[in-house]
Amino acid sequence: MLLRARKRHIAARVSTCLFVGASLVVPATAAAQIASPVALPGVSDVTAALPSAQALASSARCRHAGARRASAAKLRRAMLCLVNRTRIAAGLRPFRGERHLARAASRHAADMGRRHYFAHVSPSGTSPMSRARSAGWRGGVGEVIAWGCGTLSTPAATLRAWLNSPPHRAILLGNAHRAGVGVKRVSGCGGRAYWVIDVG
Repeated sequence: MLLRARKRHIAARVSTCLFVGASLVVPATAAAQIASPVALPGVSDVTAALPSAQALASSARCRHAGARRASAAKLRRAMLCLVNRTRIAAGLRPFRGERHLARAASRHAADMGRRHYFAHVSPSGTSPMSRARSAGWRGGVGEVIAWGCGTLSTPAATLRAWLNSPPHRAILLGNAHRAGVGVKRVSGCGGRAYWVIDVG
């Protein structure tokens, strides 16, 4: 009963889409949200400049970048491709995929989708660092998370939201060298996706 009520509440979240302080009117079947990121220790407060629109347009060459329905593996590859093309356009080295960070990110995305919450710290109290340690990662960790519905759940739309937020952009275009991507697709609101990128 509670689960049905929760689903109705989520489906009823109609008109606003939060992109770090700005409300945008969107259709009821398309909603998204990003949370304040968890910064990597030692990352400066300097925010990297956003690459030009032309440079970002070249990101469209990543397969499944606009996909709403694809396997988790294809969506993860598309997101890492998009992030790396954006980093290259900004004059940075691309992230190297890292299996421990990918495991931590995937577990967190799956947990948020299964337990219907949206936060860096889980209801049971696990933080990005504790998840990374449990997955076998021993370095520092930065994390960005997002969820979206319908057309706002695609890798390209999610990355666009992160890049439009200076704190998220600072993590994705920061001095980390490795990254792991997690995504969990769940039903409702035209197809919802929970996204996590852990960097180190």
